Amino acid sequence: MMIRNIKIVLISALAFLVLAALAFSQRTILEKVATNLSVWKTNFAPEKVYLHHDKSYYMAGEIIWLKGYLVHASNLKPSSKSRILYVDLVNEKQELIKKLRLEVDQGKTRGDISLPEELAEGRYYLLGYTNWMGNFDETPYFRKEIYVWQADSEGSETQKEKNTPPDFQFFPEGGNLVTGIPRKIAFKATNPDGKGMEVSGEILDDSGTKITEFKSRHDGMGSFEITPSASEEYVARVNFSNDLTQNIPFPEVAEKGYTLSIVHLENKLRITTSSNLEEPENLLLTGIARDELLYNASIMIPAAGDTVMEIPKSAFPTGIVRFTLAKESGEPLNERLVFIDHDDQVKLSIQPNQTQFSSREQVELEIVAKDQAGNPVTEEFSLAVTDDQMAGIYKDEMDIQSYLMLASEVKGHIASPGYYFDKENEDRHEVLDLLLMTQGWRGFTWEKMIADDFPDITHSPEFSININGYLKKDNGDPVVKGDAILFLKDKYETFIATETDENGRFAFEGFHFRDSIDILIQGADARGRKNNVNLSLSDETFAPSLPENIPPYWNKEMREIPREKLTPTQPLFQGISSEPGGLELGEVLLEEVVVEGSAEISTTRSLHSNADVVIEPNQLPVAPSGNILEVLQGRVAGLRVIPGGPNQFRAVIRGQGSPLYLLDGIPVDESMLQSINQFDISRIEILKSPGNVGIYGGRGAGGVIALYTRRGPDETEMQEPGDHIQVYRIGGFSKSRQFYSPKYGESQEVDRPDRRSTLYWNPSVRTDEQGKATVSFYTADKSSLYRIVAEGITDKGATAHAALNIEVY
Repeated sequence: MMIRNIKIVLISALAFLVLAALAFSQRTILEKVATNLSVWKTNFAPEKVYLHHDKSYYMAGEIIWLKGYLVHASNLKPSSKSRILYVDLVNEKQELIKKLRLEVDQGKTRGDISLPEELAEGRYYLLGYTNWMGNFDETPYFRKEIYVWQADSEGSETQKEKNTPPDFQFFPEGGNLVTGIPRKIAFKATNPDGKGMEVSGEILDDSGTKITEFKSRHDGMGSFEITPSASEEYVARVNFSNDLTQNIPFPEVAEKGYTLSIVHLENKLRITTSSNLEEPENLLLTGIARDELLYNASIMIPAAGDTVMEIPKSAFPTGIVRFTLAKESGEPLNERLVFIDHDDQVKLSIQPNQTQFSSREQVELEIVAKDQAGNPVTEEFSLAVTDDQMAGIYKDEMDIQSYLMLASEVKGHIASPGYYFDKENEDRHEVLDLLLMTQGWRGFTWEKMIADDFPDITHSPEFSININGYLKKDNGDPVVKGDAILFLKDKYETFIATETDENGRFAFEGFHFRDSIDILIQGADARGRKNNVNLSLSDETFAPSLPENIPPYWNKEMREIPREKLTPTQPLFQGISSEPGGLELGEVLLEEVVVEGSAEISTTRSLHSNADVVIEPNQLPVAPSGNILEVLQGRVAGLRVIPGGPNQFRAVIRGQGSPLYLLDGIPVDESMLQSINQFDISRIEILKSPGNVGIYGGRGAGGVIALYTRRGPDETEMQEPGDHIQVYRIGGFSKSRQFYSPKYGESQEVDRPDRRSTLYWNPSVRTDEQGKATVSFYTADKSSLYRIVAEGITDKGATAHAALNIEVY
């Protein structure tokens, strides 16, 4: 009896230890998931970009008007990570057509792109991204297709070869099929262009007996249910809408395993986990949304049985929730994405003063913004008014909500993202669930969370414009602890010096300017020597690449619009003014090195072979002012040096105006000569005669003064230009222009035809304390429907979208 009691105690203690170990294991995995999600969200903080632009179709020579929204990927609040947004326009070959660098303020910016008049007709892409995005393989940059017309072109269309078969894929719910467990299987069919196509078919077992039928429901997607068996070899006989029939292999069926299925109820999610194993097992179920672990449970799945639970949808915010069923060790078994819609985004409406308008009549619009409870929302929105036929905007096009909450969250192409958020589509929730069963998650995956697999940081966030480069020796070795000196002239004459690191890299940080400026940079080694020193700038900004085989958005009807109706009238109606530029030296905004640069690097060489006068250094006295122009006074016939202020001089050759200044063969501004030490100059050449200056064309009309720097003690009289000193043109923030709209009711009537396709663009429509804003514009000449689209996002991450058509007769 005593022995029996001891056994019972021992067994109870062992069971307690096992349970304690299991609880500790579960707690460890869940703590790791929660901790790594917090690290991901806080320290890595991926970003998203959305670009609202006026239309999808343009004539070459027109202007793309756009508004940029930069938000944190997790909560859609304005990003505080980056303050520079890049917008690229590229063609299908990924060749860069135009590039914007836009300054972001509280998550918002605006810009415009002038399309070259000679731009070939075809598909182009707007890409929106930050340098920080280059650290994440699975974080998408913004991509949107546009189409550009040429008046003298017959159009173009990119098509797959006709012998390319359509694609058909199965997607078992949760990711797998297990013998004897009823499963829902989604499928998707796409044509060679990647667009969904209608299909129907049947599932046959290995004896040829029909098990079930299926038919697509939306955009080539559909689903059916089956109870599979690993002992059967199934095949799907698929009938495509192009009269092609194919036999498609069925997914593999496992003999043993687990499944996960989710059904939407009115206010709950019904989650069923099933097993056909002979022993019960403890598993973990987690629900992750917006990079937070919002649900977790330990589930005891009985042997060959089911576990059913119901979770209120209120536990999750609006958006995608990722459920993962995993073993206690963290090994993932099943994953399922669902979308929760609380209908809590901004209620944005557009109210015109009437529904029909005549040509050149004034239109007044009232924009009203309210939250879910009906309270007014004070926010800034972007507004575009375009000709509905010519602008190419279709009903289910991507908008700010469908992109930020859906398209940017999952892998793969979504043909009509707006469909899933249009309340007029009664089946939108059901087909959205199908979409999420056929698309993969693109964020911080479960496998990476468990493995502590964070991305390597190779691209820094950008707060300002920075200039980076390298000092290298002739053999390519870095110049360590060398000196790089930058000179520029704005309202001050500024010198900035910095030291190179172990890689020979230097960085000048904290600049803020628009358009472009010229700078001069000079390099030397640690002992001040300039021979065997080569200077170059680097451009290390992240540049996204297009994926292969992107399905086209534009449709056949747009290509068939008569070309004579597409004549642009931009020269008539683009009375556009640019923002004033100018250079401001700001403080260094980042404590760490920010890797970014953009430069057009001039090549150092001398075009001329003869000079009228050559001056050696020993022929010149020391300049008291430090300006080398001062000592040229009286040394060359016909050359006058005129004082222009303290230590400032300017030169005139034979009264012809300002000469062209060359430093080691590179054109420089007169003021930059003050940055050159007189004792670094090895030779000065003066070109006055037409025969010698003619090679420089109009730039040399005032003569040429060429200065050459020393290359070292072995320097010869006819040395090659030095590589330790360079002049660069640096691109700053892109200027943005003010959209112009004619006012026919005033004294600005124009007699020529008005065929504008963009009638009005305003990137900054701000609602007042009552949540209202009013704008007005004039219609054009063409009878058509006008498409009005307003978009935006609040500081709390709530999206807003509204669209309306008005008729012009």
